[in-house]
Amino acid sequence: MCSCSRIPDYSESSGNSVSSESENSGGTGDRFAESDVREFDINKKEFITKLNAEGGSHNGTVAEDGEFDGKGYLKLREKGALKHIINVNTSQHYRIIIAARSETGAAITLKISDKVCGAYYIPKYQAANDEDSESGFKFEYYAVDHQYLTAGQNVVQFTVESGTADIDYIVAESSDVVDNACYNAGSGFANPNVSLRTAGAMRYFSDIYGEQTLTAQNVTFGTNTELNAVYRATGRYPAIRISELADAFEDEDVTKSETELAVKFGKDGGLLSYVWHWYSPNIKHSVNIGAFDLTAAFEEQRPEEVALFDEDEMNAQINAGFLPGEMVSLINDADKLAEILKPLSDADIPVLFQPIPDADSGLYWWGESSENYVLLWRFLFNRLCSYHKLKNLIWVWNGSSEDYFPGTRYVDIGGQSFYENSNSSFAGRFGEIYETLPTTKMLGITFCDVLPSIDYMSRDNALWLFAAAGNGSYTVKPSGELSETFNKATSLHYFYNNRRTVTMDELPDFSTL
Repeated sequence: MCSCSRIPDYSESSGNSVSSESENSGGTGDRFAESDVREFDINKKEFITKLNAEGGSHNGTVAEDGEFDGKGYLKLREKGALKHIINVNTSQHYRIIIAARSETGAAITLKISDKVCGAYYIPKYQAANDEDSESGFKFEYYAVDHQYLTAGQNVVQFTVESGTADIDYIVAESSDVVDNACYNAGSGFANPNVSLRTAGAMRYFSDIYGEQTLTAQNVTFGTNTELNAVYRATGRYPAIRISELADAFEDEDVTKSETELAVKFGKDGGLLSYVWHWYSPNIKHSVNIGAFDLTAAFEEQRPEEVALFDEDEMNAQINAGFLPGEMVSLINDADKLAEILKPLSDADIPVLFQPIPDADSGLYWWGESSENYVLLWRFLFNRLCSYHKLKNLIWVWNGSSEDYFPGTRYVDIGGQSFYENSNSSFAGRFGEIYETLPTTKMLGITFCDVLPSIDYMSRDNALWLFAAAGNGSYTVKPSGELSETFNKATSLHYFYNNRRTVTMDELPDFSTL
């Protein structure tokens, strides 16, 4: 890879008093030798073992009613945990399966050697009728795949993070790394008015996907505090600067500062990304579930068509009583957003746009109904791309449920967030999303407390397109200095100076691709 001879200095325009070491070196970063990823022993061999849950260490209760394997099954309440030891003959990848069920619905995390590696989501049991209530409440299989175990004893732990769950037994069977087919995502783009430079960025993503991971960093809106802290620790800036648009409507001065910083970063060769947790456009001004009535907004409407209304058409619809006030509010907010994003489009800086994320989490008003969520996404897509003709947007959908997927032609990249205090590759999640979505999309980590290990990502063939550390206390202290609560300076340095990661200075000129 070719590197630029100069790394730009953002300390003077950071919106804070933190100064970068690059001030003392004329803006030129130290050139550290790039590391190769660590090699792991992988000896493929057919293997399967079964362990009864009640035989492990746990804080649940053993029950013996109904059908079960062994001497009983384990009942776990919320925060209940089960530990077991899995003995394997060879170091390789395994599929960890549990036979489980839940009356309430449950989320169960999987730890291997005290490191969170994945999760099981057990749906709430719903009987069709009274006769089914007993005969139908059976144990079903749930799996986390692509998990690396070393030869010998491996301590695994299952913790019920929410709800209650019954676990009958555990199965560990030989598996493999994530299938290479997951990287056949292509380089097409959703935006019908995409610029040549933004199309070039998508082609570049497609070229490196499965080979390298883009470094990324969430920043505090209107500042470069986190970027400067990362630079001081690593000698490099991230390839992608990520910020949040939730407060962009609140303070024009801060928003202006944010735009200036973003344009400078893009013109210096970096990529931009924006998340949008949309405050409800009503008096509640909230992101919480129930804060806005999308059903009322979309009643007897075709949002994708309404998104193309110009001012005269919208006024005519309002005067005729055909356009609900809720729909008008959505249009007004989308137009304000377009105004905020327009300088980046005019500067032709590619933006990975992450609107209305985590809809399937049950936390936000835009996710109350999967049907309405899809309509809202498509409305926003058409308003920004087809009506306002923003040419630089690359659409990143952050979610897991196929029901909430907006559709192939409306999404460029899939995203996931992790708050697990673990440097796992989360290969199980990577492979599961690839298998779940109706179409193959490139996948990135949009926000995490601890960055995944590039060694583990390479080992498990789970090379996310990008991996973004969180902003604020996830990365910096109140003083602006690097906080090592989640990411040690040594691990951050290793991540940024590795042959399998890409930093800002290593990005190409997308207009030539």
